[in-house]
Amino acid sequence: MSVRELMHLETVEALELARGRARNHRYSDSAPAGAGPGREGLKLLAIYGVGKKLLAEVRVGSRPLVYLRGQPLPLGAKADAQAYRLHGITGSCVHLERRGEAHTLCLHPSQWAGG
Repeated sequence: MSVRELMHLETVEALELARGRARNHRYSDSAPAGAGPGREGLKLLAIYGVGKKLLAEVRVGSRPLVYLRGQPLPLGAKADAQAYRLHGITGSCVHLERRGEAHTLCLHPSQWAGG
């Protein structure tokens, strides 16, 4: 197998794992206690993929979502005014928007080393 094939397989496996977690997780539609409008506790968990085929795993409150570069909505989501839309993935940051309010989430170097 070539390196490219191995990287593709790793990306496919990571996507399947993220989809499985999203399917098996029961979600609460309410925001966490103490969160105001637009403050559900957004957190960028990971960015993975190869070249332009990047995926970003974002936690909104207690709900993990997976965004695919080039698609505004998370995988498996339907259009919703409350949904965060992906505007782009650049370097170690993800750019989201909801109701005209922009949010940029970035991975910090301490997360890269697992620390």
